[in-house]
Amino acid sequence: MAQSPSGIPSTNNSVMSITRSGQTEPFDLQVARGQIAGHSVVNLFGYNNNISQTTASATSIAIWENSQAYTFPSSASTMTCSSTSALDVSPAAFVINGLDKNFNPVSEVIVLNGTTGVTTKNSYLRINNLAMTGVASGQTSNVGTITVKQSSNIVAQINPGIGKSQAAIYTVPAGYSFYLEQVSISTDNQYTGSPLYYNVVSTNNNTGVTFDVLQQAFTVLFIIDRSNNPFFYPEKSDIQWEIGAPNVSSAVQIGVVVDGKLIANGS
Repeated sequence: MAQSPSGIPSTNNSVMSITRSGQTEPFDLQVARGQIAGHSVVNLFGYNNNISQTTASATSIAIWENSQAYTFPSSASTMTCSSTSALDVSPAAFVINGLDKNFNPVSEVIVLNGTTGVTTKNSYLRINNLAMTGVASGQTSNVGTITVKQSSNIVAQINPGIGKSQAAIYTVPAGYSFYLEQVSISTDNQYTGSPLYYNVVSTNNNTGVTFDVLQQAFTVLFIIDRSNNPFFYPEKSDIQWEIGAPNVSSAVQIGVVVDGKLIANGS
């Protein structure tokens, strides 16, 4: 039986990569594989196809499914989940990943009942993401718009056929810190003399202080690479990656990708 340089025997007479023993595997890959205790990857994907002067002129708004400002819940409560399509029924289901009243992680799977509301078992102060775990018979994704609401306030949403939420909105759990490594934001905006502007708003729920982390004018593409010097957000921070469109002549599409690491304090 052949031996790899790492001493791990091969089962097919070929040389086995020494990364199988973890000797040279990149740290980032190890984190992504869940091999580093207290570390995990955070990937956020935000998208909106209808940002205009009307929706984001005087103030910027979060890049999420709706062309309006996002409102965080003021207190933890159960949520009502439903679809706009009667076709989204069992076994159609999605997982909620959120935070409880103490900002601790909590999650559950919701089995949809079409347009009829389903109440969560858990109470949520924040919801960080939604993702489909099953689809109705004959479907490949959700048919209707799935919303998770606190009363009439939409806290999270999955657009038709997408299968997961697309919101550049995140709250750092208690006992953790978030280290931002990269942001890439792009649009189909055609420059007409007045650019869009990118804005990051963060609220520290320990101190109650809200501040604009960064404001940056751009036209089509803006990339931030902090991989060598990650930007730190403390526990219980609400973060929104936003867009402003003060002088666009027509509605534009916006997409953003946010990458970073969530690290347990003391790790």
